[in-house]
Amino acid sequence: MNKGVGWSSPERQQHRFRIFAGLFANVRSDHLVINDLGCGYGAMFEAYANLPQFERGRYFGYDISREMLAQAKSHIRDKRASFILSHEATRDADYSFVSGSYNIKMYAGDSEWLEFVLDNLTQLWSRTHSGLAFNMMSIHAPEKHPTLYYADPRIFLAFCRRVLSPDSRLFDSYDDREWTIFVRRQCLGD
Repeated sequence: MNKGVGWSSPERQQHRFRIFAGLFANVRSDHLVINDLGCGYGAMFEAYANLPQFERGRYFGYDISREMLAQAKSHIRDKRASFILSHEATRDADYSFVSGSYNIKMYAGDSEWLEFVLDNLTQLWSRTHSGLAFNMMSIHAPEKHPTLYYADPRIFLAFCRRVLSPDSRLFDSYDDREWTIFVRRQCLGD
């Protein structure tokens, strides 16, 4: 597997995974549990499989495409990886990621899609112990496709800070087409 699903290039997909890995870069554990919502064929698992934090970890990949999950299961035989047919996380994890899935609205209206994404983020956060990262296409992207959702990062950052955790940060300087938000649980005493 070398082409990202819906990605303009495999390099952009791997760049995203490196950005997301920054969420747990300073973690000393070797048994992280990860939720990957919209996992496709499991490229995120392959990107993280050899990281020290994941040596004895678990990965739960979720997707709504039976074909993608079948491809992931046939390609990845690592006992740390499980692939689940679902549009939401069903397992608790230390870290949860959504890499590109919130961009694909197909024929839903923008307000309907916004409501779905916010509800889905809230559900995913309920299954996340330490941190969550997601990316979306920017409303400021120079070119737009009618089946993709282009989001205002300020709306999502305000939502994350108000509903999920005050410790939410926006990263939007790496690309004019998209942005990423990290959300972290606050520890007692913070």
